[in-house]
Amino acid sequence: MFSRDDLQQLAEYQGQHAILSLTLNVDPTRRTKDEYRLALRHLLHSVQDRANGDAALIERFFESEYDWSGRGLAIFSSQKENFWKVYSLAVPIVDSIVLGPKPYLTPLANLWDVYGRFVVGLIDKQGARFIFVQMGEVIDGEGILGEEVRRVKSGAGSTQTGRRRNPDEPTDRHQNEVIKRNMKDTTQALQQFCEKHTPRYVVLGGNTEVVNEVRAHLGQPWVERVIGAIAGDVSDSDQVIRDRALKVVEEAELKREFGLAEAAITAAAKNSHGATRIDRVLTAAHAGQVQTLLVAEGYKSEGYRCQQCGYVTMVPGAQCQFCGGAFERISDAVEATISKVLEQGGRVDIVHGHTALNELGVAALLRY
Repeated sequence: MFSRDDLQQLAEYQGQHAILSLTLNVDPTRRTKDEYRLALRHLLHSVQDRANGDAALIERFFESEYDWSGRGLAIFSSQKENFWKVYSLAVPIVDSIVLGPKPYLTPLANLWDVYGRFVVGLIDKQGARFIFVQMGEVIDGEGILGEEVRRVKSGAGSTQTGRRRNPDEPTDRHQNEVIKRNMKDTTQALQQFCEKHTPRYVVLGGNTEVVNEVRAHLGQPWVERVIGAIAGDVSDSDQVIRDRALKVVEEAELKREFGLAEAAITAAAKNSHGATRIDRVLTAAHAGQVQTLLVAEGYKSEGYRCQQCGYVTMVPGAQCQFCGGAFERISDAVEATISKVLEQGGRVDIVHGHTALNELGVAALLRY
């Protein structure tokens, strides 16, 4: 299971030697074993002359240890640092291989951005079932069963003309009271489940009437995190529930990304708490100002990094302005910025298809 703590620890990693970062799509619905083995060979071959030991170590892992489970895989290796991390992922990831001073985190940051943490609640008049999903993997689940809601022939509580009603027979009023109690208990249980897992999103499912009832009584901050509803039944499998909810999450994430990009670009234009373009964002990241980094999907830019303090810039001087160290040329200043922001506890969003951000490359919402 890959967590936010794992992402944070990778971002904070500091070593004296290069680290080899590999991500591989092993989704069996998209590739056969032979196809991703071929992709793996091509990736390792591309760094063979620069990372012989680590490339060979990864190759041996696939030959003797890996069980080909999951849909994505991330490996980080540095034999000289005795550093070895393997993460099997429940969602597919892009193929990549990078040899550098820090773990290459863009693919994982992108996945965490979309699939991080969400709760799904399937609800009916008698009870509910909740699941917690992290990075596409169902981590936890709970259920609640309330009082049975009885059904009465010819309409709840109805009696035939001239016939005395049985006092033990359920009435409309009684049934409504049962349903309300069940909904109250369900809402309370859902809040406790959310407090336990602190999801970014909540997705509800089931009959529209009962879903609206629960949503109306759900407390803060969870009601604000309800992003949509799905069709479903409490008896559906975890995988069916997860897959339906993922579509809602992906749509909500795209909408949220666009909103953040607009906010950052507008704030930068007003010279407020925003920055755009790689040079300005690099300066803000070094100062610890970046709260949320927005990166256009696929955007890369070469840059220069101080070998002493790690400051990254687009136009180096003779010496680093912060520590006097010498600069080295790096192929991806954007990745260095992503790592820096994550290390500082900020958030990174890879934004798909935003026209203005595609032109700018990067933008940021600043803390101050």
